[in-house]
Amino acid sequence: MKIFTVLGVFIILAIQYSYSELPPDLPGEEMTQDYIWSTIPRDIPVKNQTADTANSEANGIVKIEKTWDAPSISEQISASRTTVPMGKGGILIPRFTDRGNEPDVEVIDPEGVSIGTTRPGNIITVEPGTYFVIMGSGSHQQKIVRKVTVQESQVTPVFPDWSTLTIETVDTNSTPFRGEYELVRIDEFEPLGRGYGADPNTGEAVNGWVLKPGTYKILGRGESYNTLKNFITVRLLPGELVKVLLVQNPENLSIVSGGTVDVTPGKKIASSWKFGANIGGTIQLNAENDRREAQKEPVTSLISLRAMAWLNYHKNPLEWETNFRFDEGINLSGLDFSKLTSGDDKINIHSVIIWRLLSWLGPYFRAEIKTNLLPKWIDKDKTKDYFCVLNNDTTIASFTSNQVFQLNPSFSPFTFDNGIGANFDALSTRFLDLQIKLGAGSSFSRFPSRFKSIDIDRSVLSNDSALNSIILIPENSVNIFEFGPQASFNGMLILGKIGTISTELKIFAPVVPELRLNKPDYDFSTIISWRVSRPVTLDYEYNYQIKQPNNTDAQVNKSTHSIWLRFSYTNR
Repeated sequence: MKIFTVLGVFIILAIQYSYSELPPDLPGEEMTQDYIWSTIPRDIPVKNQTADTANSEANGIVKIEKTWDAPSISEQISASRTTVPMGKGGILIPRFTDRGNEPDVEVIDPEGVSIGTTRPGNIITVEPGTYFVIMGSGSHQQKIVRKVTVQESQVTPVFPDWSTLTIETVDTNSTPFRGEYELVRIDEFEPLGRGYGADPNTGEAVNGWVLKPGTYKILGRGESYNTLKNFITVRLLPGELVKVLLVQNPENLSIVSGGTVDVTPGKKIASSWKFGANIGGTIQLNAENDRREAQKEPVTSLISLRAMAWLNYHKNPLEWETNFRFDEGINLSGLDFSKLTSGDDKINIHSVIIWRLLSWLGPYFRAEIKTNLLPKWIDKDKTKDYFCVLNNDTTIASFTSNQVFQLNPSFSPFTFDNGIGANFDALSTRFLDLQIKLGAGSSFSRFPSRFKSIDIDRSVLSNDSALNSIILIPENSVNIFEFGPQASFNGMLILGKIGTISTELKIFAPVVPELRLNKPDYDFSTIISWRVSRPVTLDYEYNYQIKQPNNTDAQVNKSTHSIWLRFSYTNR
């Protein structure tokens, strides 16, 4: 009886269903596997990372962690302020650099939906499951992809089989400045784009390139990929932090030299303090005796000394770095201390304090002192008998027959620069980065009373001794003070595998000694890099500079356009 009852119910339901309408389609578009993979860069093979495999690789990572400035992975996990809630798990992408100046990391789920972005070294909490981690430098298709399986109540670190490269640009005196270069992977030809050094005047730090292991070529600006000049190479190994020191000429940004040199390795004196110093120099004695001509040149002695020292304090959120540089060159002609002349003579003390309130906000204060130690002398030419010192009205003040004459006293000139402001990471996504720097700076320079050698028609001085003299004119002491607000905007738009657009705008509005808030100075530049094909890249650069001081001789209003079609082919 029960069987007939069940069959009757099924027959009634079947008749009712045959006369009913089908339900409407679900809203939205169907999520196909092709669509999912279109949101993920092509990084083959995609490696799966689980908590178990991460633990099994722990022994191998101890070795590569020694190359990092950052703490070990276990220390990064324990130092994180992120708490993993009940029922969830966490993902950690380790940072290699001390400050974590590496590109942001994005996590997406298997459906291609972005879970969020974070800085390397931070934990991002997710539901247990499988996710894709996208990281790295360059265009979207050059990113690195790792597959991570997250388990409940566990933090899964991604084993670092990629590399991080930092490039610090300095001049030949080891002074950091905002240099410029281009980076290309040459074992599998792949242009990565243009990079810049850190500007110490705005509290910048060197950014890290997160790259796949391989051999890379660092080029001077605008060089061809196959150039045999103006370049250096570096090899990146999996999991390691590689520091490159790039020595450039500040005038034309050509590469003088470079290599994997850490100029400030330092030693830890406490958990957050690090100091270091190095001193070097040369002593050279030269003497020449021509017996055939019975002529003996005087002995010359050249002494050069370079000393560097630094003291750093890094403890979140405070960072303080102080650097001291001393370059001294002394020339003793004939080992006579009365003819002491100086060569290179520079003293530089630079200090910057950064308070990182948030991961995207860091107020800074900087101060810098520049001066010299020894006075500046001028040696009397053998063809001259006197030094002739003039008054300000070009009348003769005095004569002296000394072999040398002091032009500048010690510590002349003396310059003190300082500035205050803040760095903002206004926007950081997979396709767009925007940084803003706002601040104000001042500069004080003191020039004491000094003398300058000039070329003048000696016959107008109406003195026979002046005809055979080096003419010197005095310069009065002067103090110069300048102050004004300044701002800069840096942005990069990543157009998938097509190319990149990077833009920089600098604005300076002096207040002292002239008020020019309504007539500021502008410096604008943009670079469009289009990757036509794997071996061919087309670059367009536009620069516009305008300076509007009241002095018409100092005004600037110019623009430049540059186009580079660069290609490379190597039979491998």
